[in-house]
Amino acid sequence: MPPGSPIAPSPRDRFGPDRSNLGDRLASSIEATDVLTLADRLFRWADARDWAGPDPYDGLTGPLGRLAVHRVGRQVLLQTVKRSRIDLRPVLGIHPLRTATAAGTAAGACARLSASPVWRERALRLGRSAAAEQLSGRYAGLWRYEFDVQTRWAYYPASVPNLVATTFCADGCLDTGVLDDEAVRSLAHGLLEHLHNGEFFTYTPASDVLVHNANLMGAALAARLARSVTLPDELANRLADAARGAVEVSLDGQRPDGSWPYGRGARLGWVDGFHTGYVLLRLEQAGTLLGVDVRRPLERGVNYYLRHLFDGPLPRYFAGGRSRRDPNNDATAVRMTAWAAHHGFVRADFSQAVLAAVVGRYPGVGADTWVDGFSRNRSLWESPRWSTAPLLDALTALHAILPDGRHPAASAAQPTTAAS
Repeated sequence: MPPGSPIAPSPRDRFGPDRSNLGDRLASSIEATDVLTLADRLFRWADARDWAGPDPYDGLTGPLGRLAVHRVGRQVLLQTVKRSRIDLRPVLGIHPLRTATAAGTAAGACARLSASPVWRERALRLGRSAAAEQLSGRYAGLWRYEFDVQTRWAYYPASVPNLVATTFCADGCLDTGVLDDEAVRSLAHGLLEHLHNGEFFTYTPASDVLVHNANLMGAALAARLARSVTLPDELANRLADAARGAVEVSLDGQRPDGSWPYGRGARLGWVDGFHTGYVLLRLEQAGTLLGVDVRRPLERGVNYYLRHLFDGPLPRYFAGGRSRRDPNNDATAVRMTAWAAHHGFVRADFSQAVLAAVVGRYPGVGADTWVDGFSRNRSLWESPRWSTAPLLDALTALHAILPDGRHPAASAAQPTTAAS
């Protein structure tokens, strides 16, 4: 078993759907569903809209956003748009966004199925779209969000790159092979120069806050780039050294119970599902690429994640909290349980039960009639970056680990109008 992978699988059926009759019922209902068909339907739905739509953080892109110059005003406006029961965007002049991050995430998801010419064409088209948004000038090689963001701990405008957008875009571009040697070198230099402070990887160039999921995203990307044959040895060694140091910083930040807080600081101590998922996935990736043994912290982290961030097959948003529905959190839960099943942490059918429990709210695959009368904050579920692309990533990852999953033949899907 390669370094960075969990220790030999141990029996963890207590985390599986047998703990809940609901889980059993949902698992059996999804067994008849072709995950590849769901992925194809989801892709078609998003592609018909040119991967444009609302975003939970697009509240500052309208006219009012330009008037919100104070931190509190920006945060109030952004959160009001994000959490409103009705979609305020048309009234506020907020238009659909096409983001490089959604394109990069979806490109990597499609690349898993690239044995099919249809999915390979989809992956390349989305990868090229993400690559076209790679920055030049001062922040050459990196990627940004297409909107200003105000969080409880930071403000960063659309003109500034951030590590999360850079990682998702870079991975999609690298998975699809659309970056030339110069673009890869520019990415490597930009990552070290602007998003690494000598100790860990930072969310933005101006930030000095340790955010664990972003730090480990940077570490995993740096470790991946360090193995590129197109980079000079000196640059590759710097990337590997930075990645190792960043991994150690986040390993030191793991709590005794196995969890990671969102970040280092008094106001960053919460634990949520999708950021925990990012930490675990990127920690394993970085550990494997660097040859660093992270098995024990991974096992402790997965143990915490499965115990505290699920209610049966329903994902919890916050540890110990109620099952608040969020499309990114739900999609990441499917992605994570597929990963956990692959490594023997859960029964294989648990990821299918989680998918069945959450898929009904996603437009294009289960929400045409909005099950259970669900209509609250529908726009959040129509977000390409926050909803569609993460679920597509989860579906293709789940398809890859199913023992009876059909190989994606060329006839499994037809090119969309936009693809032709």
